[in-house]
Amino acid sequence: MLLTLLEWLVALFLLVIAAGLGYHYFLLWAGRQPSLRREVRPSSATLRYALAVPAHNEQGVIASTVQRLRQIDYPAERFDVHVVADYCSDDTALAARAAGAEVHVRDDGPRGRKGYALDWLIRRLLADPRRYDAIVVFDADSRVDPGFLTAVNPVLAAGAQVVQGRHVISNPHASHFAALADADMRLNNRIRNQAKENLGLSARLMGDAMAFRREVLEQHPWLEAGSLTEDRAYGIYLVTQGVRIRYTPDAISYGQAVARWRDATPQRMRWYGGAFDMQRRYVPGLMKLALRGNPDALDKLLELTLPPFSLLALGSVGLLLLQAVLAAAVSWPQGLLGVTAVLVLLAFLFPFLGLRATCAPGRAYRALLIGPFYVLWRAWIGLWVRLRYGRIGWVRTRRAGDAP
Repeated sequence: MLLTLLEWLVALFLLVIAAGLGYHYFLLWAGRQPSLRREVRPSSATLRYALAVPAHNEQGVIASTVQRLRQIDYPAERFDVHVVADYCSDDTALAARAAGAEVHVRDDGPRGRKGYALDWLIRRLLADPRRYDAIVVFDADSRVDPGFLTAVNPVLAAGAQVVQGRHVISNPHASHFAALADADMRLNNRIRNQAKENLGLSARLMGDAMAFRREVLEQHPWLEAGSLTEDRAYGIYLVTQGVRIRYTPDAISYGQAVARWRDATPQRMRWYGGAFDMQRRYVPGLMKLALRGNPDALDKLLELTLPPFSLLALGSVGLLLLQAVLAAAVSWPQGLLGVTAVLVLLAFLFPFLGLRATCAPGRAYRALLIGPFYVLWRAWIGLWVRLRYGRIGWVRTRRAGDAP
């Protein structure tokens, strides 16, 4: 009786893992053909943009970011660069102003979240008499490709309400962890963004290189200002409101990845804490919309409820080892053992196939050598955040060159 119950439990876990891996492989397949993307109708409209950069103690990088933004290949009279110096104790405001940005100093109201500063700045920009057609959000360390607005403008001018650009890791050579972050971002751009665009679904908002028509921000204020992952949460909120987020891979923004595991840990804790909060708040509503036949809601429901790839890989290996021990001690179904072995193989192959699909360089493959440690690290963070749910705070991500 006990053995039969254990067999059913193993079969149930295998079903969850198979569903999660199947979802990942489907997205990898769906992102393979750029020709599936919807064609953009030509438009001669040259929209006016506000480029918004929230910054907290970013004196070391903000001047270079503003200079790159001002050098974008787009009519200079049709865009302005705005920086909100949010509770800064350094010379972020002076550096941004000297580089040519319009600086907004925020030193009142709630603090401790990037979303608070962004919401405050967006409200000011919507009230600006220049009546910007769209607001584009960048990180304080963004190195924006000169053709960014040229790539985004026809998509927004043709009727898109929100556009996510392609975020690229700028420092993959900095460390093994940065190289692994680069590999991870390549896969994310493929399965979270390009695949969704090809399928007519909403891409994931990634915090950087996000463009919004003013009408969207007026009708749907930035309600996620207090979230630990305000960008992704706002994107899911927009899906519940029937707003599709487009993806434009030619609109490129480069940003740093943290180089050290200890600096990445609080960042990942914040992301996991935000993901758990999104599950609590959005799963019921997404389920209702999915049952009504909304494919975008179904996709976001799967994204929030299926285990992340790290847990799928770790779970498949754990089940294989457990069954190997059981098979040596008792009569264990060989069929379950065989299915588990196949799932372990699929989990092992997935990152390699994903990197091959994105034409990744050799360093990305070499970074996968520490992949098992990365999987264990992420699983540990997920467990720790679950145990400390409600006590995870926002921590500014360390930049290269920050004081130790």
